[in-house]
Amino acid sequence: METPTLADAFAQFLDSASFARRTRESYTDDLAPLLTQYGHAPVSVLTTEVIQAYLARQEPLAPTTYNRRLAALRSFLNFLDAQGWQTNELLAGVERKPERARETRALDAGRVESVLRQIADPRDRAFFWLIYDGGLRCQEALAIDIDDISWLDRSILIHGKGGYQREMFFSRAVGTLLDKYLTTRGGPTTGPLFVTHRKARLPRRADLTPDGYARLSYRQADTLWKQYTPDWDLHQLRHTAISVRAAHDYTEVDLKRFSGHTTLRSLERYIADNREAAKRKAREWERRHREI
Repeated sequence: METPTLADAFAQFLDSASFARRTRESYTDDLAPLLTQYGHAPVSVLTTEVIQAYLARQEPLAPTTYNRRLAALRSFLNFLDAQGWQTNELLAGVERKPERARETRALDAGRVESVLRQIADPRDRAFFWLIYDGGLRCQEALAIDIDDISWLDRSILIHGKGGYQREMFFSRAVGTLLDKYLTTRGGPTTGPLFVTHRKARLPRRADLTPDGYARLSYRQADTLWKQYTPDWDLHQLRHTAISVRAAHDYTEVDLKRFSGHTTLRSLERYIADNREAAKRKAREWERRHREI
């Protein structure tokens, strides 16, 4: 039997379980550096030295990103081991990096909107504004199909974490940006909403439009964001959108629906230390009790 290449084995790995589409995309993005270098080599190319060198190149990444890539690699190696490739020792002694306690990391809304207004590319402008307008996770925005959009209601069916679905209602301004972007693509009515500017070179497994353009990946989106804002994390768009609403008229239930969080406890970091919300509540109380 012909020895499979690493790329073939990875394709089998993705087909071996009923992974959600977003999970498949995440594994593909996370292991892309390894597959780009060794994808055409046989599976036996994976040695302790190769794995250590790969992980060494991931060291500069943020702990959360490093840990995610490590988890993807571990899952793939476990699959290979189950197929008889004896890869269970390749990550012996490798540990996750410690991650800092989660914090809101919200940005100044005025600065964010100023940056977004300066983006000239129709796709990028629509994409990043949509994330900010809807408080979306990047992967949620990337997973949107044109069929998910209801133009009449200005709503989008969002496929969230764990298969949880919710509706996002976008503003007229964002609707105009989406319309302008789709016009540059010839007005498609089906398929992925956000796609690459160039046709896919390896379309065999890509999520393609009928004319051969691939769905934009997380890695590509993150690279684009770094071009516009080198010092900001892409996820901060979502943090800022939620924090701004927490500081104004959104109740906890409203925030839960807007953000897609499944529990109110997940919203504590947006509410508990939100200075603007505390200030607004104090001023409202002052107006109601002015006479002392």
